[in-house]
This record gives sequence, C-alpha cells and structure tokens, in this order.
Amino acid sequence: MDCDTAKSKLFPYVDGELATELRDQVEAHLARCGACRRLVDFEVAFRETYVDRLRPDPAPERVREQVATLLPDLVHGQRAGRTQRWLKRLALGVGAALLVAIGLSAGVALQSHLGTRTTLAELTDAAVEQHQKLVRDLLPPDIKDVSPKAAEEWFRKRLAFNVSLPDLKTEGLRLLGGRISHLREVEVAALEYQVDGNNVSLFIIPEEAYRQLRLKDKPRFKVVSHRGYDVVIWRSQGAGYTLVSEIGDRACLVCHAPHEKLEPLPRPSAHL
Repeated sequence: MDCDTAKSKLFPYVDGELATELRDQVEAHLARCGACRRLVDFEVAFRETYVDRLRPDPAPERVREQVATLLPDLVHGQRAGRTQRWLKRLALGVGAALLVAIGLSAGVALQSHLGTRTTLAELTDAAVEQHQKLVRDLLPPDIKDVSPKAAEEWFRKRLAFNVSLPDLKTEGLRLLGGRISHLREVEVAALEYQVDGNNVSLFIIPEEAYRQLRLKDKPRFKVVSHRGYDVVIWRSQGAGYTLVSEIGDRACLVCHAPHEKLEPLPRPSAHL
C-alpha cells in the first residue's frame, strides 16, 4: 500500500470502519511510514480535543414533543379529514426537516474540520522539515546579509503575492537570509532568523493557500507542537505566516517589537 492509498483510508481507519484485511494493510503501511503515522496521530489528537465540542445539541424539546404527538395519530388514523391530515404531514415534515437541518449543519462543520486537519498537518510537517534543512544549510539562501526591506523588495519582484517584513531594530534579532521555497507544492518566501542565537524560520504563503486551510479567525495565532518544534500559523496583510522554532513565544520577536502588546499565544492545539 502506498501513501496516497493509506491517506484515502485515514478517516475510516480512525473510525474503525475498515474490514480486517484492509485495516491490516493500513497498519502495515503505518508501521513503516512515519509521515502517515503522524497524520493518524494528529487526527486522533484533534478528535480527542475538538470533536466532542462539535457534536450537535439535541432538537428542542418543543419540536420533539410535537413530533411524538403527531406520529401516533398518523399511524392509527385517529384524526380524520384531508385538511387535518395535510396539516399533520406539514407539521411532521417541518419537524423532520428541522432535525435533518441540525444534523446536516453539524455534519458539514465536522467534515470541514476533519478535512482541514490533514492539510494543516501536512503544512506543519513541511514547515518543520524546511526549517531543519535551512538550519543545516541543506537549502542555501538566495539572499543573505540584507536588511528586511531589501529582502522584502527581492521577494516582491519574484513572487505573485504580498511579502511584508517589519524592519525591527531589536537586540538579539538577526535576519540571516532568505530564499524561495515550497511547502506542499506551494511557493513561499522562506526566511531564516536568529533570536538570541536560536534559529527561527518564517514562511510567508499566499493568502489563497492559507484560506484553503479553512482555519477560524480566532484565536488569531494557531499553535501546533511537532517534533519538538513550536509552529505558529496566522494571517496578516494579505498573506499567511508560519513560524517554526524551539523557543516558544520568544520567536515572535521576528514579527513584533518587544514593547508591542501581543495577543497571548494559546497552548498548542495539537501534538504531532
């Protein structure tokens, strides 16, 4: 079984819906493929954290009482007359439609979130992998030893989306260089910084690619812990940003001066 096939079976595998033979094939693939295993672990962690919150509330008591009252009448024919039968059917239809609407809305919301998880997990994994390559000089910079504004102009001439870098004069912060790179086949601006001697990578992605993640507006900063790295994802000024480091909140000096009042970062929403 290859990765594409395994990923197509991810949700039914987590739901326990696969036949024994197919489940064994998926588990054999997961045993030798760390990337797919991490996707499964992330999906399980996400469901444990969020799925219960998305379960629909029961239908209002009044609606359930009306449906319960109408059903016996329809079964036993206790009410006569075409008009009354029509009204009962209409009431039953409205009640049933309401129940279906509640279920569908919750189902759509749940499926939307479950569909988002794999995309977010893959983006996070790709960002961490790129960060490691930048730190180890496996991805040489296209530009180095330039100011943030000079780097901004360089990227804007080569990328078809807004690249905005604050020109911060912060002690302990240094822009090492940048390059055009890719996260999951999405062309991005990749920048490498040092904050108090610690390597921090910032990836700027097109807003369209960020919107495809279908993340909620709040909290503004989405934090994921992956392979021992803190990954922060947010949107600003017509682009998406992904920050990778091992120093938590301190990495935010890349985009904000120390005196700025920042929205507190939440705890990691999931671990990969």
